[in-house]
Amino acid sequence: MDTYHQLAVVPLSEGAWRICDSTVAASDAASVIAYVEQLTTDDRSELCFEAVWVHGTRGITRHTSIQSVLLMATDLLSGLASAGPAKPKPIAHFPPRTALAG
Repeated sequence: MDTYHQLAVVPLSEGAWRICDSTVAASDAASVIAYVEQLTTDDRSELCFEAVWVHGTRGITRHTSIQSVLLMATDLLSGLASAGPAKPKPIAHFPPRTALAG
């Protein structure tokens, strides 16, 4: 396992890693930031890294290096830390449905 700032890079298999927040207990699912897999392009001329973000709202991103993934993860964590507690989002209220006469 390698660390980068507060991130831990945990190898899962050859060419696959889990990026975790080392400040959160490893047994806590909230420690997982992203899953990363090394891919090759169709012509096999260059590598790319696909990150599936499970923390935040980034979805799936592609990168030319693992360092790029780590920088994005660092930005994500620093943005969350500086934002502080967030105000809860209101839940939309809809009136109850009336029974349809059939």
